Amino acid sequence: LMFELNREAGTTLVLVTHDREIAARCDRQLRIEAGRLAA
Repeated sequence: LMFELNREAGTTLVLVTHDREIAARCDRQLRIEAGRLAA
């Protein structure tokens, strides 16, 4: 539901998750490894 609302509204959604299946649905993913941002 939140992904649909995000696309309809044309807004940015910032989502933090440990679930790789949910992350796979995102247009862009950024990862943190060893306390550093790893794109």
